[in-house]
Amino acid sequence: MLPLGYKLEISGLVQGVGFRPLIYEIATQLKLFGEVYNDGFGVEIFLLCDEVKLNEFIEKLKVHLPPLARIDRLKSTLTRVKPYKDFVISNSKQSPKTAPILSDFSLCLKCKEEFYNPQNPRFLYPFITCTHCGPRFSIIKALPYDRKNTSMSEFLMCDFCQSEYENPLNRRFHAQPISCPHCEIKVNLKDTKGQILASKNKAFELCAKFLKEGKILAVKGMGGFHLMCDALNVSALKELRARKRRPKKPFALMCKDIKQAQNLAFIDEDEAKLLQSPLSPIVLLKAKQELECIAPDIDKIGIMLAYTPLHLLLFEHFEGVLVATSANLSGESIIFKEDILLQKLKGVFDFYLDYEREIINPSDDSIAQIIEGKTMFLRTSRALNPCYIELDERDCKQSILALGAELKNEFVIYHQNKLIISPYIGDLKSLDTQERFFSLLDFFKQTYELEFDMILCDKHPHFSYVKQFKAYKTYKISHHYAHFCAALFESGVDEKVLGFIFDGTGYGDDGTIWGGEIFLGDLKEYERIGHFENFKLINSDIKNLQNLALSVIWHYDLENEAKDFLAQIPQIKQNNLKKIYCKSTLLTSSLGRIIDAFGAIVFNQEKISYEAQIGLLCEKFYDKNLDFSYELSFQNGQINFKEVILGALKDEKSRAVTGFFNALANFMIELSETYQVKVILSGGVFQNKTLLEILKRKKFDFFVPLKFPCNDSQIALGQMAHFLKLIKMSEI
Repeated sequence: MLPLGYKLEISGLVQGVGFRPLIYEIATQLKLFGEVYNDGFGVEIFLLCDEVKLNEFIEKLKVHLPPLARIDRLKSTLTRVKPYKDFVISNSKQSPKTAPILSDFSLCLKCKEEFYNPQNPRFLYPFITCTHCGPRFSIIKALPYDRKNTSMSEFLMCDFCQSEYENPLNRRFHAQPISCPHCEIKVNLKDTKGQILASKNKAFELCAKFLKEGKILAVKGMGGFHLMCDALNVSALKELRARKRRPKKPFALMCKDIKQAQNLAFIDEDEAKLLQSPLSPIVLLKAKQELECIAPDIDKIGIMLAYTPLHLLLFEHFEGVLVATSANLSGESIIFKEDILLQKLKGVFDFYLDYEREIINPSDDSIAQIIEGKTMFLRTSRALNPCYIELDERDCKQSILALGAELKNEFVIYHQNKLIISPYIGDLKSLDTQERFFSLLDFFKQTYELEFDMILCDKHPHFSYVKQFKAYKTYKISHHYAHFCAALFESGVDEKVLGFIFDGTGYGDDGTIWGGEIFLGDLKEYERIGHFENFKLINSDIKNLQNLALSVIWHYDLENEAKDFLAQIPQIKQNNLKKIYCKSTLLTSSLGRIIDAFGAIVFNQEKISYEAQIGLLCEKFYDKNLDFSYELSFQNGQINFKEVILGALKDEKSRAVTGFFNALANFMIELSETYQVKVILSGGVFQNKTLLEILKRKKFDFFVPLKFPCNDSQIALGQMAHFLKLIKMSEI
């Protein structure tokens, strides 16, 4: 009869993170016999031991987890095991596939030390990595996460790499992207015809030379190409803006290290920690001086630190700061293939730095900011998503897909009691981004062998990507209620709450455009108890701020008070627009559009170049030392904002912005006092750091999403949270 022992089944982030070597090390220390291997669920361990040794093993495991590992579920079962004579790491075994796929992470400290060590075999090697860092999602083709299932399958390991790869006590044991200068991934600098100009170190030297000369380069990063230029070369910046047709939208910057970043921005301890974390996102920071060509008109800049050894090697030859903006056409997704780069962006860049390893799954840089010491994510992609959440309840046996929003899209899959949140995809108005959506969805469907029983979608009747699922059973959920449910899900609150859901645009239950909503509800249902007054839109072009300003002026009959503003607009144009306005049936309650109309008046902005431009301008001019507020009156469930528009027409910038932001905060606090329930905030307006800080200073108790963006990227999560609640309550 076989001896008694234990079987451990562990799920979570346990593959490709150095988990099995840790198991081997602990088992060896405790002199335990058995085996460990990856399977489609996660990791399985067999131990020939008693309960005391089992508990000691589990305790050590939890204390010494690798940096990127996370245990979601650990189940131990007393069972008969083989009569093991030692402890081994066995080959991966196939089974139903539910194991998480990790995202891509920045270079770890140990690899960084080796990168800069002249005595190390991988000194200044642009693809140094180990199980604690480097690419995962960008190179994987299928589960289990073994080298043969990645784009590294084409690269034969040298004897040195093979010895590390096979050594259970080495940090690079089964590090699938492992390579070194003897079995290198080649890097080439090419011209716009695809001709190689230089390779290896010479390519980086020539890159630096071109950057110093003001050239624009496309550089292949971990999840796609960046367009790069010298961030302190005004001519290069102007040229990049002209070529990319990007007049005002800020550029993200890449710095070599934290010291370089501190020369450009005010960085507190929490921001420094985030910049240098394994996530290495773009962090929004207060600029130390005006950087007009980098972030026109505003006082914030987005900075990330070099997060790959390839970037670090570039900084070995280039002394300065780099613009690092996604290589794409406006509104489209990041380009990650050489042929597409040459096809779509020829004329935008002068040269490009490419490497031989294929990117299978592209990803954008994640974006974050620090709010009162806490990290708020504004975009979740590289190093964050795919995100896997194992749920406690097991109420649903279906496979469900939540499609999410048209803008800032991410989708969510429910499968075998687990949520899979996709990386950031982008705006699905673009056919290119829709292609990325379906390509990524197909990747997950094939990886996990999925067939969906239900599709969750927005109530908007004209989203083209939804029509691709007409053969499936669908369930529609209100856009703003999805915002509400996503915030509730993240908060963990399971009771009725008051929700302020403020954003730009979303299809309302009554067929109008919502965006300034107050809800009372829970994950099951909600009541719309208030909203900003509906006003007409002149047309659907929300980038035309002047038209928005005219709409609110005419809404409140303020033509006399707005004489100076109206004098800038030709009378014939006003007359034509007034006719369109009078006949318009487009109604909106959107606070985002009210803020834009306010900004058109205060900042004399006719159009916006990018989303949140007016919000960022307002943050620059808000004066926390000015004790002044307009009033937002509330009658019959509607918020009257006439005084805000009057203030915009007569007050100078700082007073107007301060009065508006304080009015918003005061209104929310006063209304909340009439309801004895918890308060949640959601929607893109609440990405505004200044507004949240005002509420904090006023000691207002609220929950705002931090881990999952409060913008439209959270819509799919909200759709899923609501639907799973209905299933749990047997109401669907």
